[in-house]
Amino acid sequence: MKRIAFTTYAKIIAWILGILGFASSCEIPGLVEYGTPSADYVVKGKVTDKATQQPLKNMAVIHKSDTSPYGNDTVRTNAEGSYELKFTSFPYRSENMIVYASDLDGEENGLYKSDTLRIKASELRQTAKKRGWYAGTFEKTGADFTLNKSSEKE
Repeated sequence: MKRIAFTTYAKIIAWILGILGFASSCEIPGLVEYGTPSADYVVKGKVTDKATQQPLKNMAVIHKSDTSPYGNDTVRTNAEGSYELKFTSFPYRSENMIVYASDLDGEENGLYKSDTLRIKASELRQTAKKRGWYAGTFEKTGADFTLNKSSEKE
């Protein structure tokens, strides 16, 4: 009698564990994602001299980041004064993205004062779709700076 009860209980337990194992391997509700929301950003523009409207080369264009573990992202302008700043950050929803241009080379191109540009989230154009925690790719074109000459290094 004990043997029959033990065999019956063993079969019931094996059946329950088999069903639970099968059920846990199915992806009916979908994948669970763990991570941090992120988005890619591309900011394009030009840096020019305010007085002469001539393009300024080798100017630093910097994205000021409070959330990036690597600090600020920096690019330099080319000979035409154009730049393309690409970075990944926490998605901007209502706060402003801060980008500024600065003369880091000293008197090589002449001395220029820094300028700050605040880009609103509503000004960004989405160029890639979102999926999961990834909010997509956003682009801002025409983020131009006009810098004033400075008499001393900032």
